[in-house]
Amino acid sequence: MIKVTQFHGAQLGLTIAVGASGGWLFTWLGTPLPWMLGALATTMFGSMIGFPLKMPQLFRRLWIIVLGVMLGSCFGPETLDHVILWGGSFAGMVAFVTFATALVAWFYNRVGKFDRNTALFCATPGGLGEMAVLGPALGADEKTIVLTHATRIVMVMACVPPAYALVEGYVPAPSLGSEGGLADANLYDLALLSIAGFGGAIIAKFLRLPAWQMCGSMFASAAIHAGGLTSATPPSELVAFAQVVIGSGAGARFAGSKPYELVKPVVLSAIATLMVLLLAAAAAYAVALALDLDFRAVHLSYSPGGFAEMSLIALALGIEAPFVAVHHMGRIFVVVIMASMLGRVLQKARS
Repeated sequence: MIKVTQFHGAQLGLTIAVGASGGWLFTWLGTPLPWMLGALATTMFGSMIGFPLKMPQLFRRLWIIVLGVMLGSCFGPETLDHVILWGGSFAGMVAFVTFATALVAWFYNRVGKFDRNTALFCATPGGLGEMAVLGPALGADEKTIVLTHATRIVMVMACVPPAYALVEGYVPAPSLGSEGGLADANLYDLALLSIAGFGGAIIAKFLRLPAWQMCGSMFASAAIHAGGLTSATPPSELVAFAQVVIGSGAGARFAGSKPYELVKPVVLSAIATLMVLLLAAAAAYAVALALDLDFRAVHLSYSPGGFAEMSLIALALGIEAPFVAVHHMGRIFVVVIMASMLGRVLQKARS
């Protein structure tokens, strides 16, 4: 145990092995999003029983690039025309996120007895990494922030795909629309997709964009696909492995936590997430009805999951992935900017 804990490479290998075994099991069972949800389930279980699991952020980000390229392949020339029509639902999303954040912050503060700063950064549905940096800098409890956000992402990942599959009787293919494996891949297409993915991510990183690995690779991939340079998608093996990395990364966040430390933040976050999912359904129904949009796409866009995770779910269910991705990307931008501005106000107040 000590040797495994000391070497991050061994921890990563163990995490991937545990996650991949869960992905294989869920594929055999025929569940929705098997590679992601299977990896999530087995790594969460392994974390709870004391396995020294770890998913380095840099490794996770590298594989998110693959998903960004896959997502960008769904964009076509007509997508740009539709973006203008999405303004109403995007404004509704910003209003809903603001309301939901205030409600959940109140819930954590009054019911959970979190201090105000911790409650606020636990309730803000932005990137886990950004909230875990901004919150502690203002005196919020880092471990509570990480556990509540990890639970939020896990709950959405675990609830939404099975619910949609149950309601619609639809089990999506594990390949998420990937049109072939590595053996069938064209070297020119692979090189073009790689340059677009990594080049776009590097540019987005240089521009300091939130969720740069997903945003940059998605936009670059969308540009080459909409421009007709290629119609290829990432090989199915890489897409499956990327799902294992995403699921394992979420499950491994619970590693090292004592059971008694998990109970309060996990239970409170689970209640809050279910509450927001139901409110998101109500808001999405109203917006979809008013603007003549697909309720499912609006609901996925308003749901409090992670950018990569919700985009994966949209891809898997075949529900307007560009629409969902653009809304969640916008949510991250808005939330990070608002949290940064609020952070400065709180910092001045503390001074």
